[in-house]
Amino acid sequence: MYFVRRGSLEDFTDIANIHFESWGATYLGLLPESYISNKNNLFEKTEMWQELMVHPDVLVWVAYDTNHKNLGFIGYFKNNDNYEITTLYVLPKYQWLGIGTRLMKTSLQDILDSHINAQFCLWVLESNVTAIDFYKKFGFVYTGDNSEECYEGTQITDIKMVRKK
Repeated sequence: MYFVRRGSLEDFTDIANIHFESWGATYLGLLPESYISNKNNLFEKTEMWQELMVHPDVLVWVAYDTNHKNLGFIGYFKNNDNYEITTLYVLPKYQWLGIGTRLMKTSLQDILDSHINAQFCLWVLESNVTAIDFYKKFGFVYTGDNSEECYEGTQITDIKMVRKK
């Protein structure tokens, strides 16, 4: 059994660890291994989350089990009524148990309860079909906007998705 709550500053180390472990596992086979090794640094993620958790425009929800172990999280950056999902990660051994779905539903509902006109967007790796299909279940659609990066001869493309009301 697991639960979802708003994240707090005390969660930054767990969030960084989940981000580090899940990011590496998620992109294995989707991105060059050298890119993953270069971009996925636990120390940097820990510093980043320590700063982000106190930022007034960052919202984070955490999924945890009955032993209060953090299993996953979703993070948003807000700008007025615009919310960008910047991160959604669940520890690899807890994936496919509905935790990501619970995080998404809980966070969307909480935001919509207080901001009826909220608009949501996100960027996702174009080759991450699993994630794209997941977001589509929640009404997200591809906008046609892309962000491209070339890394050691490999084209890396992120696509923008928005949630239709």
